[in-house]
Amino acid sequence: MSLRTLGLAFSLAVLTGLPAVAQSDNGAFTNVEGGRIWYQTCGIGPKAMVLIHDGSLHSATWDDVWPLFCKDFHVVRYDRRGFGRSPAATQPYSRTEDVSAVMRAASIAHAVVVGASAGGGIAVDFTLAHPKAVDRLVLVGPSISGLRYSQYFIRRVTENVRQLQQGDFESAVRAGWSFAPGHDAAVNKAAALLKANPQNLMHGDMARLAPTAKPLLPSITAPTLVLIGDHDIADNEGEASAAEALIPHAYRIVVPDTGHLMYMEHPDVFARLVEQFVDARPHPDREASIRRYVESLEKGTPNYDEMDAAQAAEVRQQPPQILQLIKDMGVLKSVAYEHGTEDGADVYLVRFEHGQAEWTVGPLSANGKVQARSFRLI
Repeated sequence: MSLRTLGLAFSLAVLTGLPAVAQSDNGAFTNVEGGRIWYQTCGIGPKAMVLIHDGSLHSATWDDVWPLFCKDFHVVRYDRRGFGRSPAATQPYSRTEDVSAVMRAASIAHAVVVGASAGGGIAVDFTLAHPKAVDRLVLVGPSISGLRYSQYFIRRVTENVRQLQQGDFESAVRAGWSFAPGHDAAVNKAAALLKANPQNLMHGDMARLAPTAKPLLPSITAPTLVLIGDHDIADNEGEASAAEALIPHAYRIVVPDTGHLMYMEHPDVFARLVEQFVDARPHPDREASIRRYVESLEKGTPNYDEMDAAQAAEVRQQPPQILQLIKDMGVLKSVAYEHGTEDGADVYLVRFEHGQAEWTVGPLSANGKVQARSFRLI
């Protein structure tokens, strides 16, 4: 097993999925290249979701969010080869084609694909290989090929490996970055799953390497949400930042009081963030306010009458810079909704004749005034 695989395995991250049945079934096996995979489905919602787990825990890692997603989605989760109920591979295989096989077995043509840690890397590779099958992409502390590990990360992984080889699962989980302090129930569950499923950490892997993802990330067109815990390790934080920077229209949220396995710590928060992203809808009043604001800048005077007092005071300190910037960018061409944020703001891609910017507009006041607005050139 490679160090990359070990690092993912002992960082305990996951990815899952669900198809369409009235309630959660007991699971079944589907044939895949040179073997078989166990999968489970639930839900009859109009949108499908696939959950892909990481390199240490199997699909049981999604247990706490499973019933939450099953209420609104057609969901499938599966045990990757050598994890949980799925036998280890006996010949070379493709991880991305395993995802395709599971989706076919669950009668899913396209879905929201959710991947955690190593599962996030598989989700990225699957999106690159099958872009039409991915409606939206959710990456949780992802491990993306082409990005390097630090020596610090390697030392931490080595210590985790030592503890796990000694059978000290709880200490390994507690000393790692899987959970924020104080989440004893999640720590105990993860340790119990590892103890009950030693094959998760001991099987060999014969997966064929997919094309290195890093240089291909700019080609991803699916709207992408990147989630990272505020107690995750620095390497994973760096990969989350890289994913946001390199994937067009990606949006990153740092989730408080969570580590690498946030869905086991705060399943309700995790489910809410994912569902908000999937169901995001623009507020028409905010797009109109952006258009009016840009038009007022093009005329040389910000429309202060459409801002509340605090926002107007902030803008009054910046007129020369803002007016010159708009002049340099030229004529407004389009305003397109990108995504919502966790605090209720809308983000729009605003294209000009000579450039573009992301404009964020928060909820308007009761009398329709803009309370918070910001932008960044891209």
